[in-house]
Amino acid sequence: MKVIKLLVLGIILAGAAYSSNPVKAAGVDSAVSSSTISFIPDEGTTNPVDPEDPDNPDPPWPIDPEDPGNGGTGSIGALTLDYVSNIQFGTQKIASGNITYYALNKNPFVQVTDKRGTGEGWSLKAQASEFTSEDRKVLAGAILSFRNGRVKSLSGNVSAPPEAYDVVFDNMDAKPVMMAEEGAGRGTWVDVFTGTGGDNRNVQLKVLEGSADTLIHYTAEITWELSNAPS
Repeated sequence: MKVIKLLVLGIILAGAAYSSNPVKAAGVDSAVSSSTISFIPDEGTTNPVDPEDPDNPDPPWPIDPEDPGNGGTGSIGALTLDYVSNIQFGTQKIASGNITYYALNKNPFVQVTDKRGTGEGWSLKAQASEFTSEDRKVLAGAILSFRNGRVKSLSGNVSAPPEAYDVVFDNMDAKPVMMAEEGAGRGTWVDVFTGTGGDNRNVQLKVLEGSADTLIHYTAEITWELSNAPS
């Protein structure tokens, strides 16, 4: 009897051990493939984007109704200054006291594109001349300023943004406008000084009492300079 019991127990245990192992499928094989890509800098032109919505696939034309002839700089290269606004203050009345006038442009902006793919960073500076007339009369002491700029890019841009600065042209020195540290500022970036159309208080011109002559058209030139490294 003992022999029979032991034999039955052995069969049961063997069956339990067999059923606990999964059945391995026959004929299964595996392999690994790869997908590759490499890049070179784009040396072409980058068009201005919509400063209110850089993702807009169909930017309005003109981009700035107060600057209708401005289609961008047309600069070619992997690091480019694509757009700079011409600032309009219109025709104003001569008033008593020092007066601050506000730009007519609703969304004046500058645009920089970095397609180098190196992450070296860049810097944008600007220098303004005096406001002068064709017969060389000077609007003495006038101060142009840009404040509260907002840095924007396409929503899918994963680069760190450049830093933007308020700009006050109170002397002839070049002023920092935007700066991208190493690893930042890749892709297209705009610095837009949005305000109320016809009365944009983020772009101002302070005029000193006694400096303006009537029926004189004064113009200042702003020179924008893009460098290929932060500074």
